[in-house]
Amino acid sequence: MADARRDGGLWCNGGVSAADLALYGVLLVVYLPHAVLLAWADGREHRLPNPLVASLTLSLTVCLGLLALLVPSVRQDLKVAAVLALLVGAGAILIALVAPPLLGMGDAKTLPAVVAMTAAFGGQQLIAGMLGIMLLAGLAGTVVLVATRRAGVRFAVGPVLLAGPFLGLLGAPLVDAALGTA
Repeated sequence: MADARRDGGLWCNGGVSAADLALYGVLLVVYLPHAVLLAWADGREHRLPNPLVASLTLSLTVCLGLLALLVPSVRQDLKVAAVLALLVGAGAILIALVAPPLLGMGDAKTLPAVVAMTAAFGGQQLIAGMLGIMLLAGLAGTVVLVATRRAGVRFAVGPVLLAGPFLGLLGAPLVDAALGTA
């Protein structure tokens, strides 16, 4: 989380600003319910339903947009998060169109919301979240490969993908330590 957000309205002995609390609120009230439903649907049916993905994306866009309007200290971070979400989403959709076995279209359409929510917390959280997603997806793929003894078996990546913001928050201290910013 950016130091600029810590300058005013400190709570919890100066550890959490009002802007950070608002981001946690968006994560828990808007993102988490959608993520649970989407993860359940993907785990059960191996697809991410378009109405739920659209609802997640729209509600997250509205909430983060309102937060940017109301809290000037997070405006720049949220602009960067929006641009990253658009770029990564466009790249993911291109990959899903060109090479469908590599990435499902549902995962590609869900990725912008995951990136936006993760990047809203800051750069270290984004790095940690994306590394966490890659490590868990690789581990899940390895487990599926070992269990089935066949290459090319599809498995639900959505639950791992949707865990990105939480993995980012958990792994950010490790990224801080690795970058020497702790």
